[in-house]
Amino acid sequence: MVSEDDTAYKQLFSHPEMVRDLLLGFVSGEWVQRLDFDSLERVNDSYISDGGDHRHGDMVWRVRLAGEWIYIYLLLEFQSRSDPWMALRMQVYIGLLYQDLIKRGELPQRDCLPPVFPVVLYSGKRRWHARMDLSELIVPVPDGLESLQASQRYLLIDIHRLKSPLRKSLVALAFDMERAQSEKALMLLVQRLDNAAHWKSGFDLSQSIGV
Repeated sequence: MVSEDDTAYKQLFSHPEMVRDLLLGFVSGEWVQRLDFDSLERVNDSYISDGGDHRHGDMVWRVRLAGEWIYIYLLLEFQSRSDPWMALRMQVYIGLLYQDLIKRGELPQRDCLPPVFPVVLYSGKRRWHARMDLSELIVPVPDGLESLQASQRYLLIDIHRLKSPLRKSLVALAFDMERAQSEKALMLLVQRLDNAAHWKSGFDLSQSIGV
């Protein structure tokens, strides 16, 4: 069952402005600054594997990197509880995404796959305890087999335990609203949201968070 929080955040991040703010405000690295956010667009998020497995509902975006037509695909997962198998789930999702790109003939270069940037956006009150690399879920193997084992890592953004954002943004404000401990604090944040002059999409952000 899809939770209300899950639905609300998926609605929020169906807007390119929010994805841009998320990357610039909460992801470090020089490569983020080089992204061409004017090219940011949402792509197909419903996949069927060669074996008939179906996956639907991911938030998948692509963006050009420094004009070089290198595509970065974003997989956004919205979790309210720690999932011990998240690293495995991410590997499966990315595999389905790659299969879909191959079928559609949408690879950036012949016989090459685009890089993927997987993000878990976590809104649960308890700490996230799941291991963040698939290799850490595999029992120890004999010497010589390590390099043949699967590995998949993801970035965790824990809304309730965030450090100060790299920049002020509507995403940071939305996260503040999520963490608000009183109705008064929440109303002040809503007012700040309404006064955010750079919001141009016409999207009612405060309503989407459930205020």
